[in-house]
Amino acid sequence: MRQLNAEELDRLVRSNRRLMLALAATVCLLVVLVVVLVIADVDFAIPGGVGLGVLIGVLLVIPNRRVVRDLGLTVEEARAVLQTEKERRSGVGAMSPAARADREALRGLILLVVGLVLMAVMVVSVWYFAGRAGQTADEHAGVDPWFAASVIGLALGFVLGVPALISSKNHRRSAAEWRAAAAGEPVE
Repeated sequence: MRQLNAEELDRLVRSNRRLMLALAATVCLLVVLVVVLVIADVDFAIPGGVGLGVLIGVLLVIPNRRVVRDLGLTVEEARAVLQTEKERRSGVGAMSPAARADREALRGLILLVVGLVLMAVMVVSVWYFAGRAGQTADEHAGVDPWFAASVIGLALGFVLGVPALISSKNHRRSAAEWRAAAAGEPVE
């Protein structure tokens, strides 16, 4: 991987920042658009919606990819450079390997606890949801708030719980690598 001078590094960081801001703005715009369409009770089924989403994603990434290509980097090298710069700016890059190992282990523990709590919520939600899902309900009875909460619990468990457990594993693996580096052992 080639070394970037300060101007090239700044160009890469600014390009990545613009990409993240454009992504956040696009997602917010799409959420607002969907909410407005739902409130207006408009049928908004878009044929080829997946293709449209891919097109939007490609259009967002083109300027960033051009900068990466102009700098003579691959996407993986650009990610590594950005991660190193992020660590340097946050002060993490200056930490000792032992301190970084402790930091990663703490993050892994927090994510493990969060993931396990969300998995427990998901198990309770599945139990309640499965017990109520097949039952007929009175049309005028209103919505069962616990049934709605069980659906939200299921979604939270799948959308946040599973990734939290996976991230926990990755942070614990990183902590083990930093501990090995602190001890002077070769890292696998």
